[in-house]
Amino acid sequence: MEKLQLRILFLILFLTSPHLVKSQFRLNLESGAAFSQYNDVRVPNGDSNAGTLFSLQDDFKTQPTAFFRLEMSYLINDKHTIELTAAPLQIGYQDSQLEEINFAEILFSGEGIDGTYQFNTYRASYRYRLVDNDQWILDLGATILARDARIALTQGELQAEDTDLGFVPLVSFNLNYTPKDKLSLVLKGDALVGPQGRAEDIFAGIQYPVWKPGLQLKAGYRLIEGGADVDQVYNFAYIHFASVGLVYDFSFN
Repeated sequence: MEKLQLRILFLILFLTSPHLVKSQFRLNLESGAAFSQYNDVRVPNGDSNAGTLFSLQDDFKTQPTAFFRLEMSYLINDKHTIELTAAPLQIGYQDSQLEEINFAEILFSGEGIDGTYQFNTYRASYRYRLVDNDQWILDLGATILARDARIALTQGELQAEDTDLGFVPLVSFNLNYTPKDKLSLVLKGDALVGPQGRAEDIFAGIQYPVWKPGLQLKAGYRLIEGGADVDQVYNFAYIHFASVGLVYDFSFN
């Protein structure tokens, strides 16, 4: 049995060796500013014990927020892309304008109510290249998203939170259009709509080669939108991102 496992491992290593397989490793670093359009919350959301429906965006003062994102992808034989993504996000909200908020079965009232919205995601994606010519590239596949979500309110020593750890399957796509030799237009994202919620994370922007071969400058707009309407929580948020970054390709022929 051990010999069979060793043979299988050797075969995998042999077939994926850079000497035999045309491959490309891509490192994608992205940062910028995040802005909320809406962020509506109710915890809990049951018929008999519903909390206060409030807006983190409209009922609080929003703090300026920076974001960071890391993507690592591996393209095999110009067809198969395997990608890992880490996209942490945390937005702070201050000084609620509401007189009281019933949140997570705790009543907050008066001044000095602050909020925190956390939506950290970690993803593994696979995409297959359907179109590849001088101007167009189209990849389509699937993503497994692991979310680490948290909504919290604090008022002095009083605090309450709702957390959510889970996995979500998404459709993954990547579209590149290169009208000229260097400039590329990019539309890339993960998205899915279900009966109890939805999720979209989409980037639209440009990539342009800079001084070093394999290095590209990236800039554009990203949105994250979605949420869930279940007994535990009602939360739908729409976050805008002004994004800049660097993309570097390592090629193995």
